[in-house]
Amino acid sequence: MRILFFITKSEAGGAQTHVAQLSRYLIEHGHQVGVMSAPGGWLETETQRLGAKFFPNKAMGNTAHPLRLCLAAHTLLKTAQHFHPDLLACHSTIAGLIGRFTIRNRVPTVFTAHGWSFTQGAKLSRRLFLPVLERWAARNCQRIICVSSNDLALAKKYKIAPDEKLVMIHNGVERVKPLDVPAQKPGPLEMTTITFIGRLAAPKEPQLLLQAIAALPDDMRKRVHLTIVGDGPQRKRLQKLAWAPNPSTDPGHLNATLVGQQSREQIAQRLSQTDIFVLPSRYEGLPYSILEAMAAGVPVIASDVGGVCEAVGDDAGILIPPGDMQALKDALVRLLNNPLLGKKMGEAGRHKVETIFSLDTMCHQTSQTYLDMLNRTC
Repeated sequence: MRILFFITKSEAGGAQTHVAQLSRYLIEHGHQVGVMSAPGGWLETETQRLGAKFFPNKAMGNTAHPLRLCLAAHTLLKTAQHFHPDLLACHSTIAGLIGRFTIRNRVPTVFTAHGWSFTQGAKLSRRLFLPVLERWAARNCQRIICVSSNDLALAKKYKIAPDEKLVMIHNGVERVKPLDVPAQKPGPLEMTTITFIGRLAAPKEPQLLLQAIAALPDDMRKRVHLTIVGDGPQRKRLQKLAWAPNPSTDPGHLNATLVGQQSREQIAQRLSQTDIFVLPSRYEGLPYSILEAMAAGVPVIASDVGGVCEAVGDDAGILIPPGDMQALKDALVRLLNNPLLGKKMGEAGRHKVETIFSLDTMCHQTSQTYLDMLNRTC
């Protein structure tokens, strides 16, 4: 089987991790893999390391400019004619729309929705306009994979496609073995390490976490060290919030570090040194960062949006309403005052990853979906 993955951007992120995971699995099982996206990011490097072919599409990006869309579609069509894939697997909204409208099932096509752009909490314009586009695009693919039950329910609610086209396959991550000796944490041992991982842009809300930590009682705030992993347009603003000179008007004097973008290996190491993982968001699909924290045995505090509750539930962490700083502060206080509760939640999260959100399960179910599609077209 020759598979061409088509995704909007190559920068490190959940959808890109998903494509890399599937690429590795499929290559290991004897299939030929190509990946197309905007060039110059983590996924390009990872694709080449895995032994897959990478096809740059310089016109790709989060833009609706007609000329760039046409150029991106032309590049995809030429690559498909050259690579001759048996199957086209589209990921992310822009690539999903371009891929399906360009190929129009001349090659069997599957679209994976990593959280619908019209999900709860998204802008009203998206919730009105994008379902129409997605319904049109769905006519040009044979399957749509939803990464959470919430996304599957949304697809059915908005009548994106007939039920027989819709498949739910949870995201999956690798199992992390518990460390016999705890990893050395940065800073004094009595400090509680909190980690945020994500792009520093909407819908993520790392500024809410800074504000919640700043609102903690003085003695508690001094025992907290926050690490923010990621990059994006909000970085300068977050730096100002973290180091603001006037704590009476701004959340300043925090033990906070912004470390920028990091490799998967660096993130795994950081999670092994983390006591609490926090991801406040306005909307989500099923974030990889939460699953990776759970795999590392770290309790999670996250906004109750999208498919987050399917992973965290009421046993692997604490869910809060989106945008609720007070609820986030209260959740932090609860875990800071009760380390044993955090440990219990971390163990529950690790068990969930091993039994429900495993990488092997995700890759096997997705590969089987691809093969079933091809068998039906023969």
